[in-house]
Amino acid sequence: MRLPRLALLVATGLASCASPEPPKPVPVPPAALVPPTFAPPPEATPEPPAEAGPSSGITLEQLLDVHRATGARALGREKFLFLSDAPGTMQIFSASLDAAPTAEPQAPVQLTKFPDRVSGLRVAPGGAGAVFLKDKGGDENDQIHWLDLAAGDKPEAAQALTDAPKVKHTLPVFDEAGKRVAFTSNARNGKDMDLYVEALPAKKETFGKKPIAELSGSHAVADFHGDRIIVSEARSGFDQDLWVVDAKTATKKLLTKHKGDERWLAPHFTRDGKSLLVLTDRGREFLSLVALDLTTGKVTPVFELDHDVQDIAIPAYTSDKAAAGQPEDIAVLTVNVDGVEEVHIVTLDAKRKVVSKKKADLGGVVNSLDLAPSGDAAFLGVERPNLPTEVFRVDVATAAVTRATKSHHAGIDTSKLIPSELVPMKTSDGRAVSFFYYQTKPSAGEKRPVLIYVHGGPEGQAQPTWNPLVQWLALAGYAVATPNVRGSTGYGKSFAHLDDKEKREDSVRDLSEVGKFIAARPDVDPTRIALLGGSYGGYMVLAGLTLYPDQWAAGVDIVGIANFRTFLEQTAPYRRALREAEYGSLAKDGAFLDRVSPIHKVDRIKAPLMVVHGTRDPRVPIGEARQIADAVKKRGLPVELLTFEDEGHGIAKRKNRLVAFPAMVQFLDKHVKAKAAAQ
Repeated sequence: MRLPRLALLVATGLASCASPEPPKPVPVPPAALVPPTFAPPPEATPEPPAEAGPSSGITLEQLLDVHRATGARALGREKFLFLSDAPGTMQIFSASLDAAPTAEPQAPVQLTKFPDRVSGLRVAPGGAGAVFLKDKGGDENDQIHWLDLAAGDKPEAAQALTDAPKVKHTLPVFDEAGKRVAFTSNARNGKDMDLYVEALPAKKETFGKKPIAELSGSHAVADFHGDRIIVSEARSGFDQDLWVVDAKTATKKLLTKHKGDERWLAPHFTRDGKSLLVLTDRGREFLSLVALDLTTGKVTPVFELDHDVQDIAIPAYTSDKAAAGQPEDIAVLTVNVDGVEEVHIVTLDAKRKVVSKKKADLGGVVNSLDLAPSGDAAFLGVERPNLPTEVFRVDVATAAVTRATKSHHAGIDTSKLIPSELVPMKTSDGRAVSFFYYQTKPSAGEKRPVLIYVHGGPEGQAQPTWNPLVQWLALAGYAVATPNVRGSTGYGKSFAHLDDKEKREDSVRDLSEVGKFIAARPDVDPTRIALLGGSYGGYMVLAGLTLYPDQWAAGVDIVGIANFRTFLEQTAPYRRALREAEYGSLAKDGAFLDRVSPIHKVDRIKAPLMVVHGTRDPRVPIGEARQIADAVKKRGLPVELLTFEDEGHGIAKRKNRLVAFPAMVQFLDKHVKAKAAAQ
């Protein structure tokens, strides 16, 4: 499972990561269709709005009550666990696809019932249990829990293994026997992620108390085989290393020595344990699949295209399966082509050569990926603008696709939802950029308002995903553009570096040029174009309002950076080094950071501003929101500050989205949409 993308999903697209308070659990009735389905929790569904919705008849409240299913982890070909926000936050459910197509399906069973989100899970070999992470109020200090799958949905099935509210833990990885787990945490000093190995079953009193190795920097466990632990070290979003650490001696060996930036992602032991299958951009613009020999360090190309191989999953082969005559490695890959993933299935021989490949027809954005232990089925979380995230199963032998979940969609006719159109353009210096455009068909002579929705990151990418706010605005008569300006990922590492440090404001110029490009459309009112963005996208909103103040009708900043100096001083210590690698360091680049910080250019802002933030945000602390709102207020400009005491980096809980989303829509309607009547 690809956790960064799952974190994005949990945040509902408003920021780069957040947490999705459930009401009391509601029984889930058997489905009428073959895939499992969810009934809407009555106490979570608000009364219909008094005012009429858009012409489609779809209300904003309906869109916010749509449930999503993702993060599936396979127990077998038919049985799987997955995350669903049906209770109000992402919780773990179990489900099964019967081998007989005509069989009556079993209803999904809710296994966890917490007020705060479950952010990731991993199943133990043999399927006796699973480990998962859960934070509190979006603080991202994830605690490790054990889920006893034999106990079903009993309250005692889920037990905390750690209870350190100020400590962040990463998702544990099992060894191939399921008797030990390896993980990292910053318990020692709040900054460095040390390596831990614990035996199972575990006791809370001793679990995670003593690391086997103290490590400097940001580390996470990627795989665990025998006594060999593969640890990933991240120095920035574009520079990683892989280490192999001996679980008994704690000795470590660097596997990926290099100079400059190289990405080394998603490593997995091969069936024979001699190599790693891993994604890297060494010597290339795009991420490709290679085999890394653990003894010699030799890198052998396996699968490459002129696009990023986004993710990889292989089954966890054990030595007894290898002895039974399975010489091949099977890998399921996702490839990012202009923001949409292709799904490829490849089989490799003992020399890591591709001997067969297939392509599954899913046609969407893949946000999670896992393979069944037997290697015969893959489970993927897939979404599209007109399809909220659902789990699909892909047959590895035939590439046939089966929908595995059917979540509650609040009575929405999905055929009325707005698809996206990919629009390419050139900037003034000849760079190719693009944006996804959402709109209903304009009427004759119509001049509509536009919202430009900027992605976070900056190591991120706008993709055609399910987003209830985008859908509402498009259905209500706005056009919505989600651009990929320079610095976005998915278009090669050179393009991604075009906004580094001193080039930071080049990407803001791109944003301005996207606005001008859209303003030239005959069906757009150039005086009614607004900006909205979350996290780094929030910085882009503020930068756009300060650098190009006459261009925008309004701005909505969600958990955004206003002052790079105070942001770096106050962000969680374990994140600071990673962020300084992208933005510049306080020690060396302080003057530059001040120069590009919107807080020092507030006098240029002319447009109304709305600021939305969670007070428990560990990434972009709440002070960023308060200082920019105060500064704009002192200038006498319209400004609204909306904060949530139980949210972190994003607005994730359904009850809070039911406040935040309508507030943002009302702000935009007042300062953008209604502007035409005042002219």
